[in-house]
Amino acid sequence: MSQPLLVVEGLVRDFGSFRAVDHVDFEVLPGTIHAVIGPNGAGKSTLFKLITGSLKPTSGHVTLSGESIEGKRAHAVARRGLVQVFQLSSVYSRLTVAESVAASIVSRRRRTLDVVTNFHRTALREATAILDQVGLAERASTIAGTLSHGEQRALEIAMALAIEPTVLMLDEPTAGMSPAETRATADLIVSEVRGRGITVVLSEHDMDVVFGISDHVTVLHQGQVIADGTPEAVRSHDQVMAIYLGHGAAKDGGAS
Repeated sequence: MSQPLLVVEGLVRDFGSFRAVDHVDFEVLPGTIHAVIGPNGAGKSTLFKLITGSLKPTSGHVTLSGESIEGKRAHAVARRGLVQVFQLSSVYSRLTVAESVAASIVSRRRRTLDVVTNFHRTALREATAILDQVGLAERASTIAGTLSHGEQRALEIAMALAIEPTVLMLDEPTAGMSPAETRATADLIVSEVRGRGITVVLSEHDMDVVFGISDHVTVLHQGQVIADGTPEAVRSHDQVMAIYLGHGAAKDGGAS
């Protein structure tokens, strides 16, 4: 059996007297899609911030490829291969689609001031190839801020892929999408993200997406893990059905 790539042990985050994350433990195996779900206020967003370095934990440990990353700054965590795509759009609204992806490539190579040389032109060529893989090649010269919501999410994933992460964390990747955009995004995660061997950790409200593409599911409630296992095991978990999914949703995979 593969050794876990990402390990979260006893992770705690307090905000004054309120405990948002309460001794959370789980492991993520390489090359898998691992969903973290739970009702609003369960602690998912705080957990993601702790893992990615946006927040420091009160206590606990996070290791990536055996190396401790808890408490490190977000840019240091990203350079170790863990990158997050946020729930709210974070595209460069005034750059073209191709320039946005090229900026990620230049940043990955630590040449962020190099914007006019041949090095930058090669980054644009690489960006075009990535855009073709995510279905945005025809939009390469479009200003990013004018894209539809679904296209912006695809662009954000393309920008993340350009950094060549080991682990990609997706916070509500289908939020606000139409059914067609949701299906396209789920297909993109499976074909282009996992297809590259990238490990995915996602927080997602759409249960059809969660149970349709995930290899493993961790369920949070009031900051604690109440279930952790295969999608099939989680769907049949009594506490999950009672607290989060509801009996009908657990049977037919309906949305929360």
